[in-house]
Amino acid sequence: MPDILHEVPIMGTPEKIHQAITEQNGLRAWWTEQASAQAKAGSVSEFQFYGGQIHMKIKVDEISPNHVAWSPLEGVPDWPGTRITWDLSPGENGGTKLLFGHRNFPSYDGSYAYSNFNC
Repeated sequence: MPDILHEVPIMGTPEKIHQAITEQNGLRAWWTEQASAQAKAGSVSEFQFYGGQIHMKIKVDEISPNHVAWSPLEGVPDWPGTRITWDLSPGENGGTKLLFGHRNFPSYDGSYAYSNFNC
C-alpha cells in the first residue's frame, strides 16, 4: 500500500509544533479555519474545506509530546483506512524535525497524488 512520508525541518520548538497539530486554534492557524478538535486520544476532530464541500472526521488515536496519530473516518475519498502520524524531535538551531506520514492508501490512484502534493 502506498505511503506518503516527509521529513520537514520547522523553525519552532517541538512544543509549539505539537500545539499546531493537536489544538483547535493551532490547526485553524495552518490547515483550515473550520476545525473542531480536542487534544485528547479517542476524540474525533472535524474539519471543513471549500466552504463545507468537504467535511472530514478524523479520530485522534495517540497523542504524546513527541508523537500524534490520526485515523481518518470520513471525508476525502481513499482516506478512511489510512493512518496519519506526526513524530517530533528537536532540530537544528532550536527548531523541530517533523516526520510526517500518511500511510496505507489503497493505491497510487484516487486522492493519493493530490494528498501528497497539496495537503
